[in-house]
Amino acid sequence: MNRRAFALLLGASLAGCAAPAPRYYRLAAVPGAVRAGGGRRIGVRNVGIPGDLDQTALPQPGSAYELNSDANTVWASPLVGMLQNVMVRDLAQRLPGDTVLEDGGAIGAVPDVYVEIQVLHFAPDAAGVVTLQAQLGLRPAAAAAFTLRDFTASAPGGTTPEGLAAAMSTLWGQAADAVAALL
Repeated sequence: MNRRAFALLLGASLAGCAAPAPRYYRLAAVPGAVRAGGGRRIGVRNVGIPGDLDQTALPQPGSAYELNSDANTVWASPLVGMLQNVMVRDLAQRLPGDTVLEDGGAIGAVPDVYVEIQVLHFAPDAAGVVTLQAQLGLRPAAAAAFTLRDFTASAPGGTTPEGLAAAMSTLWGQAADAVAALL
């Protein structure tokens, strides 16, 4: 076999071994019940997430002791920033009489109240049911008072990345409903 034929054969065999291109997913804002706002400026602070969720890949169904992921199904942007952005959009839809901003974003208006969220768990179980456990906090900007509420909800997501992202979006919208009720 001559060199050229060998090079073509090697190139063709390596092309067959190429990994599939990654697919990018994001959370989406979901509509919720509209509430009357009071003209407040609401700042949504950075969302805290546990270290096991601070990765580029979407969580896949697994056991209580296992967090699975697929290197080719990845978040379109860092999860912590996406959670903050979607919460702002969810709250803005639910509270049209208020101004909802990302704290630390480009617009530096001082809020009347801060929304603070710590995610404790946000992943599917082996059956594809996604559970969100979080602490939802409100902190008035001018006072030391603090309101804290535990939040837990579950939704079926299945085993596809689209289904899991949709279930996670639905649950995040339910958390926005709980925050709006606290405000």
